[in-house]
Amino acid sequence: MSTVLLEHLTRDDLAAMAADTTVVVPLGSTEQHGPHLPVCTDTAIVSEIAQRAATEAAAAASAVVAPTLPFGFAHHHLPFGGTVSLGMVTYLEVLTDIGASLHASGFRRVLFLNGHGGNDAAVRAVGDRLLYERGLDLHVAGTSYWTCAADELAALDLAVDGPVPGHAGGFETSCLLAIAPGQVRLERRPPPEGAPRPLAELATTTATIRRPDIWHASAGCSDDSADADPEVGAVALQAISSAVARLIVGFHHSSTSPTPTRHGRNGS
Repeated sequence: MSTVLLEHLTRDDLAAMAADTTVVVPLGSTEQHGPHLPVCTDTAIVSEIAQRAATEAAAAASAVVAPTLPFGFAHHHLPFGGTVSLGMVTYLEVLTDIGASLHASGFRRVLFLNGHGGNDAAVRAVGDRLLYERGLDLHVAGTSYWTCAADELAALDLAVDGPVPGHAGGFETSCLLAIAPGQVRLERRPPPEGAPRPLAELATTTATIRRPDIWHASAGCSDDSADADPEVGAVALQAISSAVARLIVGFHHSSTSPTPTRHGRNGS
């Protein structure tokens, strides 16, 4: 079964399916990815994952994929150029309005699938905004693809010398080589470096750490891309997509039970 894209359907199509369908909302970014990758890298990768996952999940759950949001919180990339960023508060409001709009169209299950590190905090918060501040009757899930597929990625032992997903390094370059090799400027890749870049070192910590100028110290990339390989990208994308497909199915079926009766009603 092919992936169902929300943008290809009419209002009547959507009204008929909304009550029993999970909407997957892919979240990308438009930002610099070093000298060799296009600024659509995060958007391209998460779009591919969302569509593959929805297609895989289709046998067990009705899912539709919304258009990928190509802008996110990427202020840390602005000094490099080639970046369009929304402020954090603005971005959270955008996600909240997207969820509220889908609710107004009759959908009751929304899964935000993130593909850019800067969006992660807002993705974790949007469900609280929609349910507890807006008071909507809506089931909301939010995750970044690398979080959803953390176990699968760890088990693969990918042949890239850097963090996963990192930024404009071996992992992302491998994924884009598998998706759109014509968009990768291999001849422009930075020369290999002997020591890990500061961004790669931060990726190994268990805390969320922010330091001034760390992106400049890393030249806007987390690690080398010299070992990038399209086969590595293909294997990773398949593993991630299957993990997300399992999430879609589990989330869809966990949110089919009736809404619990509120305390104080019906004799409770």
